[in-house]
Amino acid sequence: MALTIAQLRDLVNVNLADNSNIEPIEHRAVELAIIDYLETLQPISSSNTPVNRGMITAYNASVGGTEVGIEIGIQLSDRLRATGNVTGVSCVSIPNNTIITVNLQNAHPNNNYIVKSWYEQVPTSSVLLQNGSSLGKNVFKVISSSQFQIILKEWTGEAQALRLHFETIGY
Repeated sequence: MALTIAQLRDLVNVNLADNSNIEPIEHRAVELAIIDYLETLQPISSSNTPVNRGMITAYNASVGGTEVGIEIGIQLSDRLRATGNVTGVSCVSIPNNTIITVNLQNAHPNNNYIVKSWYEQVPTSSVLLQNGSSLGKNVFKVISSSQFQIILKEWTGEAQALRLHFETIGY
């Protein structure tokens, strides 16, 4: 168990006092106590590698079809497709807004994680890339250790053809 700052300070003052004949075991005790304390300050995911990664897009038919991408503000639930560490995805749309709920394959140990996300224009789409300039920033909400919601916003009613890429990282 890690020492408090006061206990760590006392250990340093006793074991590393001026003119002391410090033994290696005492020096090691100080170093290990410092390491233990520093570990309490580290994020849960010490490697900071994503626990889940995925991509969400939409197709032009409920079954089969071709990729047309997400168009913000259009109801898509039966046409959404997800790849990566996703067990389910659904959405609710109102004009110029789409809220996507994502169920994750790998649960985090708790609700302390972030969702990084970014858009990609569907490569085969004929929609103009400039239409992406009306998009707002994504905002996410952690629902549980294995589920989050993300809201996609556009400021004007431009046609979109988007893939939403994401990764979740614990801290």
